[in-house]
Amino acid sequence: MKNWVLLLTVAVIAILPLSIQAQANSYFPEIWKEKPALHPVTTTDHPYTVLDYRIVRDFNISRQDKANSFNWAHYKTIYKNIKINTQAGADSLTQLVMTMEMNEDLRGLRLRMLHPNGEVTDLNNQVRMVVLNGGRKAIVANNLVLQAGAELEYELSTKVLYDFAGSDYLQSSIACDHVSFTLIAPKELSFRIKTSPAMPVLSDSIAGDYHYYQLHLDHVPALENDELYYYLPQLKRVDFALYQASIGKDITRITWQQPAEENYIPFVAISKPEYKQLEKELQKWPFVKLRMPVPQMIYQVEQYIKTNFELTAPSETRETMDIISILRSRRAENAGMVRLMNAVYYMLNIPTQVLFTSSRDTLQLDSQLVNKQLAKNVLLYFPSVQQALSPTDMNTRFPCYPALWAGIPALRCRDTLVGQESKVLVDFINTPMTPYALSNITTEASLKSVTEPVWEVKQSFGGYPAANIKAAFAVTGTTTEGRYKIYNAILPFEPGVRKPTAVTTENEVFNTRTLDKPMLMNSTLSTPSLIENKNTQISIRLGQLLAGTTPANIPLPADSLPIQISFPYYQEKRVNIPLPAGYKVANKGNFSADISDKGAQPSLGFKMRCEQDGNVLHIFVLEWYRRTDFSGENKKIFGQMLNRIHLLQQQNLVLEKEQ
Repeated sequence: MKNWVLLLTVAVIAILPLSIQAQANSYFPEIWKEKPALHPVTTTDHPYTVLDYRIVRDFNISRQDKANSFNWAHYKTIYKNIKINTQAGADSLTQLVMTMEMNEDLRGLRLRMLHPNGEVTDLNNQVRMVVLNGGRKAIVANNLVLQAGAELEYELSTKVLYDFAGSDYLQSSIACDHVSFTLIAPKELSFRIKTSPAMPVLSDSIAGDYHYYQLHLDHVPALENDELYYYLPQLKRVDFALYQASIGKDITRITWQQPAEENYIPFVAISKPEYKQLEKELQKWPFVKLRMPVPQMIYQVEQYIKTNFELTAPSETRETMDIISILRSRRAENAGMVRLMNAVYYMLNIPTQVLFTSSRDTLQLDSQLVNKQLAKNVLLYFPSVQQALSPTDMNTRFPCYPALWAGIPALRCRDTLVGQESKVLVDFINTPMTPYALSNITTEASLKSVTEPVWEVKQSFGGYPAANIKAAFAVTGTTTEGRYKIYNAILPFEPGVRKPTAVTTENEVFNTRTLDKPMLMNSTLSTPSLIENKNTQISIRLGQLLAGTTPANIPLPADSLPIQISFPYYQEKRVNIPLPAGYKVANKGNFSADISDKGAQPSLGFKMRCEQDGNVLHIFVLEWYRRTDFSGENKKIFGQMLNRIHLLQQQNLVLEKEQ
């Protein structure tokens, strides 16, 4: 059984300040009673149940915080009651973790356990602060000793700094009996609030000097994690953002323009000394003098910079942002790498725009909700070719960038002249998706003979598969052991049934060859256990070669949940088998398939055919995915493809002696 609490990788552990012993400012006085009543166990099907989960966002700042210049802050309070239904659940829940964002400061915490006999134990003395990798913090209660029927109850209050937007998840992997969300604000502040699809809208009311937004849900089911979709975006949640502030007669509207300009201008502004120094530098780059297509030049610039300049942590002196210092030290932080790369394209007369986006496995930007914390991933977009690159991801190359950033909304920034004045234009577009044909995987395998089970295999990888392999070779391929690990991950058949006798690679690391030039791998594989000769029949286990070794008997996500893959791609396989004299194929029909949607250009599909040419049998397999998300009818077709691939993995080719 999976433990509900995730294991944490920590950098520092420290005892919380004593101020947490003081009670938090409770929004729920009717709940946090001195002698609470236990709730009965209503199910033993699940180890835990969240009985009550309440979230309050309060934008009414105290006088003390206003005096300390914390006007741009708000308070977040979470109350949760967790029922332990089974002894197995009690045994597995030995640690409670309450995570905080980097811009959150602790205001108060109270945590207690309600025993099955009605006793109450305060647990604040078992609490520690943990600093996670990346700077986030978590409050952890260790060494919990629980019993079936017990309840854990806590109320956590934090101060959220410099943020008037956010998202709160109302669902998790544990079922919840009751969930509520409340946002309280001075009536001068107006918020836009959205809920997930199929959820009710929030009530909106004003009472006295306060504006209330509220939502109540009962019986929120658990959502199990699934490898076929990205988990966080599928959870029920509330998204909110300030859009208007009224002070007297003055009305301020919150738009994406201001955060866009604040982030965009430092990336594209370049001083005259920087320009002159970069001009001298470019004279040393021989490829910039060559005439080549724009996409190729874009790639060459990125490849040169990522090969010759080191990405490093920010410097207190900001030298790693200054282009002159970067050119001298060959080191740049994230912002410096963006500035350098953008400036080079500008000097080469290749127009660029800057995209700020999030990631498909988290939350996506919304043009109506100004949440600048989500717009943290930076892309350079080339309007002339409608493709992009990531200046700061050292393991990708144009036109590929981190696949989870593709195909989602992005804040686009570009400058233009209005009269004699430069203006920043801001709008939203979807980040570009590379064509599925770029990310191709091809395999041709030829069997020497049925009496000598040795395969000659040729494999090629383009686009994202090539980029992933090149990144792996750059990290672990410098040693013999590391290269063998990569070979084992790429070669067909499982390692236990094939023995490589020769392996060669070509174009296996990032170089001047663009990603439409495939990475090549040739191998000779001995597979004696895959061929069985029985009297008048020869059985050849081809399933792993034709359908791979990744398990395909995976249940589809339930209900309206989509199927999501990392990037569009296609793969094709061709297997050549010499037929012994006097033998024919007994089960040719087992190697025929035609599954796809009915569109003019099918979004996904799986086709297979088996043909004989003289004394050689050819089996062709083609599989493709033009998109990353599949729902409705295409989700059903995806399921049919999985079933056919699973069946193929178990199939043998049977040759029988002719009578």
